[in-house]
Amino acid sequence: MPTLPVVSIVGRPNVGKSSLFNRILKQKVAVVDDTPGVTRDRNYKETSWSGYHFTVVDTGGLIPTSKESIPSEIHKQVDIAIRESSAIIFLVEAQTGPTDLDLLIARQLMKACPEKVILTANKAESEEAGIEASGHFALGCGDPFPISALHGKGTGDLLDEVCLLLKQKFPQTSSLQKDTALNIAIVGRPNSGKSSLVNKLLKNERMIVDDAPGTTRDAIDSILTYNNLQIRLIDTAGLRKKTQVHDNTEYYCNMRAIGSIRKCDVCVLLIDTTMKLGEQDLKILKHTIINRKGMIVCWNKWDLVDKDSKTFDSLVAEAKKTYREIKYVPMLSVSALTGQRVANVIDMAFEVKQRMVRRIKPFRLRDDFFEWVKIHPHPYMAPKEIRFLGIKQLNAEHPHFNIFCTNPSSVAPSYKRFLINKMQDTYDFSGCPIALTFKTAGLKKRGKENTGNNSSEKEF
Repeated sequence: MPTLPVVSIVGRPNVGKSSLFNRILKQKVAVVDDTPGVTRDRNYKETSWSGYHFTVVDTGGLIPTSKESIPSEIHKQVDIAIRESSAIIFLVEAQTGPTDLDLLIARQLMKACPEKVILTANKAESEEAGIEASGHFALGCGDPFPISALHGKGTGDLLDEVCLLLKQKFPQTSSLQKDTALNIAIVGRPNSGKSSLVNKLLKNERMIVDDAPGTTRDAIDSILTYNNLQIRLIDTAGLRKKTQVHDNTEYYCNMRAIGSIRKCDVCVLLIDTTMKLGEQDLKILKHTIINRKGMIVCWNKWDLVDKDSKTFDSLVAEAKKTYREIKYVPMLSVSALTGQRVANVIDMAFEVKQRMVRRIKPFRLRDDFFEWVKIHPHPYMAPKEIRFLGIKQLNAEHPHFNIFCTNPSSVAPSYKRFLINKMQDTYDFSGCPIALTFKTAGLKKRGKENTGNNSSEKEF
């Protein structure tokens, strides 16, 4: 599976990085505010320009500390950008001259990767500001591109330059394409045995295995032939809590691990049975659900557990009772060390993938749906009555249903969970994230007609 090139936007606080990020994506994804430091996390989204696909990253957390000569957060973010990106948009402010922070960032970029840098002067709405932008030539990063992320001025020329730079190394013209029968990401907390599991499946030492947490520093793809089918295994760095991410390497690991979830079909969440299921495991599952991927929970190190014939059933029952998020996630006990049941991971992943694309016959879906809402109607929410009018399954890579009703924006989250539970119990979408979009029923739009309530919808 080809990997999309990455384009990072870096710069000191309040130069408009998030505004440019939103402009490139043509949608408001990142929060924009005049207060420096609003962006705390790295946002990254797949996009395209003139048929060329890439991932754009909005960097955050660039607030310096006065006690340090080189602000640690700026150094961290720029270092991540240098390592991860094929092109770097170095954003400065057109109407101000180069600041000390601009100079620090420029030195770091030009020392490490001058061939990746595109100097861009933002907030150049006026002709005077465009002229003033030329003063940033002193940074030593070449002539700046004057743009206005707010109004879109010059952003097309900037993206042309970005794509020209990317095509020198990545001559692709399409989005990610899957060339394997199944793509599995092995995810989990550090030291849960992810690399050991991959090694056992591959029957060789493809991955480095070490008892020290955090040995795996990147997402690594390996190809496994199983029953004459090509399977991609993605061993990821252990995911840590943000409060435990202390340096740029760990920060980079978390970003890459979450990115691995995006390019797989099924995520296998590996849990150290001796450590039990924790908050961080649930956060990993949340990333899986948000990205609409299949899910499996594997309890590893089963060889270390004192057990009898009822131990696993009791463990599963307790976990599903305690954590609602995993109620419909299939589970398996394995030992990556001894190889116990590791082949079942592949079989179960195939089963989940098949359920992901399962289609329910329209007449059965309709009859079941109206039976559910008849027996258990939506709670009355004055003055907005909610009446259900129909349901349709979309042709998607995961179970996704349009539900037509009155006042879709008022549907209660608890009722959405009720419908999802009914679908899981009736159709067995075990391991699959079910998406529901509530929409107002009406005639198809003709020109500018029916642009009122028909556009109202709510997705879960």
